[in-house]
Amino acid sequence: MRDDEKEMEGIEEEVIEILSEDADAEKKLLKPDIKKIATEEKFYFHILKYLTGFEFEENEARDLWYKILRHKYLISEKLGRNVGFRVAALDYFMNIKGILKAVTFVDIGAFNRLKTDALHDSLTRVFRRNVLEEKGREFLKIAKEEGKKLSFIFFDIDFFKKFNDTMGHLAGDAVLYEVARTLRNYSKNVFRYGGDEFVVVEFWDFEKAKEVAQEVENKIKEKSFSAEKFKKGVSISFGISVFPDDGEEFKELLKTADDRLYEEKRKKHKYE
Repeated sequence: MRDDEKEMEGIEEEVIEILSEDADAEKKLLKPDIKKIATEEKFYFHILKYLTGFEFEENEARDLWYKILRHKYLISEKLGRNVGFRVAALDYFMNIKGILKAVTFVDIGAFNRLKTDALHDSLTRVFRRNVLEEKGREFLKIAKEEGKKLSFIFFDIDFFKKFNDTMGHLAGDAVLYEVARTLRNYSKNVFRYGGDEFVVVEFWDFEKAKEVAQEVENKIKEKSFSAEKFKKGVSISFGISVFPDDGEEFKELLKTADDRLYEEKRKKHKYE
């Protein structure tokens, strides 16, 4: 092991130990990320940003880390009890460095729940439509840089409006949730595009995308959503487009997948 790796390993344990004095939750929250942070060049930059929200140059961040530690131990000695690193950092930035004028306490769990709710549809727990363009363009950039295929699969639930009107909104919600849950078994990149439309974006070629889409289609057919009041049962249709075969721009690829979806629906239900 190189000397710098040994140093980082020691710092990693030191950081976890220091933070664990604040609360077990802090230790559990940070530990999965600490190994990754420890291997990066801007170690102290990331630690202070994580703890305080402030961004400093790496050398300044390193200097601040040890100044805050010293401050923490001085306060702890004066008070006769252990003061957590965050409390010491707060006092240091407010009363010594003077870069904090006011304090806002944020519940990390509540903050994370708000963040999740902002990105995910509340019923299906897949990404909202407004997240699709950002992530789709991000994936396209990677596909272009690394020469990968990228598939867009558009799914639509057949006769969903009729099913919803016949069986009721609770039954309709159950169908939406089950379709989304099935899609999540195949990909983390699932987006609720419309009322009963979903999009999956993955680094798959056409054959893989079609294989997955057909498996999903078959699984939905097997679900026991059919009833006497709605004899058609529930099924889904899909359309696929692939970068770079079908285009190179996000909107173009999405439109192609959507067009192919509705062409498939027309063929499937031509005589219904």
